Amino acid sequence: MERPLTTLRFLASLMVPGGVLVLGTWAVQREEVVRTAAAPYAPYFCFDALVVAVLLSMYYDQARLLCSAAAAVATVLALGPWVTDSSMVRLAMVILLPLNFSFFAVSKERGLMTPEGLLKLTIVAAQPLILIWIAQTNGPNRGVPWSEGFGGDAGLPWIAQLSFALGAVTLLTLVFSRRTKVEQGLLWALVAMFLGLSQLEPGDGGAASDALFFYSGTAGLVLIFAVLEHGYDIAFRDELTGLPGRRAFNNVMEQLGGSYSMAMCDVDHFKQFNDTYGHDVGDQVLKMVAAKLSQVGGGGKAFRYGGEEFLVVFRGRRAREAEPFAESLRRSIADKEFVVRGSDRPRRKPWRTKETVPTTPAPKVNITISIGIAERSKRHSTPELVLDAADETLYRAKASGRNCVKIDESTASPAAAMK
Repeated sequence: MERPLTTLRFLASLMVPGGVLVLGTWAVQREEVVRTAAAPYAPYFCFDALVVAVLLSMYYDQARLLCSAAAAVATVLALGPWVTDSSMVRLAMVILLPLNFSFFAVSKERGLMTPEGLLKLTIVAAQPLILIWIAQTNGPNRGVPWSEGFGGDAGLPWIAQLSFALGAVTLLTLVFSRRTKVEQGLLWALVAMFLGLSQLEPGDGGAASDALFFYSGTAGLVLIFAVLEHGYDIAFRDELTGLPGRRAFNNVMEQLGGSYSMAMCDVDHFKQFNDTYGHDVGDQVLKMVAAKLSQVGGGGKAFRYGGEEFLVVFRGRRAREAEPFAESLRRSIADKEFVVRGSDRPRRKPWRTKETVPTTPAPKVNITISIGIAERSKRHSTPELVLDAADETLYRAKASGRNCVKIDESTASPAAAMK
């Protein structure tokens, strides 16, 4: 039951804030009075939002989002009267936009002032300059017969629609595989740009319209939120496991009140495992344990506390009420076989041929965790005291042979708790 709920929460998170912003812009475009009143401010909204997205991306050293926002700015400028009246340049910029988004999403984030980041900036800057040079050399529409219908009654030409479809499929795949705010932001920004470009004014060779300005500004807002949310994830989420980190837990501690309990979890013999199989395999173990922890029941919220230690906070539950969920968590990890992959294992499975020599099967090991649970009580009246009690109980679980769940000894008996 927990896995479907996790999936549903992820699907719901896709709509916030990108989907909400795009839906709101669409609603504004449907209201004639509102659209007419806001039309004079549309260009200011568009470029202000996109420029802020560029500046914020630069501040947070996010080359992928910066280059995507810059590509959107270049596309809107190319469709306006400020740069060129060449239909070829306009159409080429529209076709390149989703390809740029896809390329930046697929590439790894290396920062701005790196060879990879500077290469991305060069690609964005070079595209409009090369296209304008080609248009001035060969004429605005020579050799591009499919540009004649650009901005006509049929909407975007088929080749531009194909480019957006490929970009959307690429980004959607990355959204579900990586599950980060960057890919989500790029996807909704691309949707906003597509909606704006689909409403270009007929007969103007793809000239910019108020709808394009509105939707492009929305794309800028989506990218701004993507930058801020990604910055939040870096600060408060553990990069290796994807769980909220120590700083996020410190914030939760300040908000705890009423009845709650904490479960301190530790991977058994982790140092010995690291020494035997290497730190890369140890990281895979931590990822597996974190994945199980993220599915803990009882309303528990998991955090990576540090190293091989994790924390689960159960709000509104006493220690004995949280114990069955902690026990279920311990059992699910202990019952799962972990396959140790060699460091020389190829990323892709090779084609099997008759000459292929069978390799030695990868060893399988069982990973176990020990858990200590403590609750808020008269003796442990603050989150810090509850945390210390859970930590002491964890050591008691270790001393009892590991792979077990222990409750703080000062916890009231079930009969006393009912009084």
